[in-house]
Amino acid sequence: MRSLSQVRRFVAVALAVAYPLLAHAASVLDSRALTLGSVVVLVAAALGPALLEGRRWAIATLPIAALVIVGLARLDAVALVLFAPPVFLNAYLAWLFGHTLAHGSTPLIERLVRLLQPPGLPFEPGVIAYTRTLTRAWTGLFLLLGAINLALAALATPGGLLDAAGIRAPMTVRIEMWSLFANVLNYVLVAAIFLIEFSYRRHRFPGRPYRNLVDFFRRSAAVAPTLAASFGKNAGGASASAEIIAETGFTVPANHPAFAGHFPGRPVLPAVVLLDTVVESARAYLRSPVTVAGMPWAEFMAPLVPGDRGTIRLRIRADQLEFEVTRGEERVAQGIITLSGMDHSHGR
Repeated sequence: MRSLSQVRRFVAVALAVAYPLLAHAASVLDSRALTLGSVVVLVAAALGPALLEGRRWAIATLPIAALVIVGLARLDAVALVLFAPPVFLNAYLAWLFGHTLAHGSTPLIERLVRLLQPPGLPFEPGVIAYTRTLTRAWTGLFLLLGAINLALAALATPGGLLDAAGIRAPMTVRIEMWSLFANVLNYVLVAAIFLIEFSYRRHRFPGRPYRNLVDFFRRSAAVAPTLAASFGKNAGGASASAEIIAETGFTVPANHPAFAGHFPGRPVLPAVVLLDTVVESARAYLRSPVTVAGMPWAEFMAPLVPGDRGTIRLRIRADQLEFEVTRGEERVAQGIITLSGMDHSHGR
């Protein structure tokens, strides 16, 4: 299984590197064969990982993609496909970073930082605030790059978007210049900015848990599945593909000792107490003394006060517990807790 996973990663990386190089060569040399090869590699990069996993939708999509490529080749319009990836990739990355900046959400880079932080080790001052600023910066950068790629694709000649539509452009850019930026400089610029930011981050926050750039990538790859699990939430706040395994009602006790200092005159249930309640619900369901191994992601949208009645909904995914806490129709909290000692045979 591990070797197959390594093959998948190698294939994905090889195709991702091969596509822009082929696309640039096709544009510079004005080669129809290289253009067609670039589109084939693009389709392989998009469907390859799913095909290796035997996903039915990927197998069903493959002949459709082949028919589309053949049709574009007959219309001599294959080259138009090459304008899309630089625009859509940057737009997707801008959305990926940007939508986590919404009110009540946790910024993408903060989620990664919390995953990389060893349990029990406090954050350096300013780290969490820096993650939000950095998430905004990457969102803005990808929006800018997407807009530049779209503008250059529209102005490129011959064969640019405006040219193909029969519209006279106010100014033109040689197709080679579009390709140089879209297929080479776009990625070089992102890599350069990342390296500069990484060096600055190491200087500003010397206590980060990774030793160097290679260690950072290694650790990030290890927590990537958990990071991915924090996305894809439906309106209810939890993954639509995860099964509801427990639903528990609770009442916030008016005499809880935590209210004495949180806060005098205006008691609010501390987040740590609410999380303890969630974990106790999981223990009761699993009938096992599970312990918390980590909390990769959590959001708290509304406070609970003495006497409030709430509902805890739990979902399970391997050793991760997705939780959602509501008060009536109002969502109070949601997140993912990694538990150790889970026994999935219990509670069913």
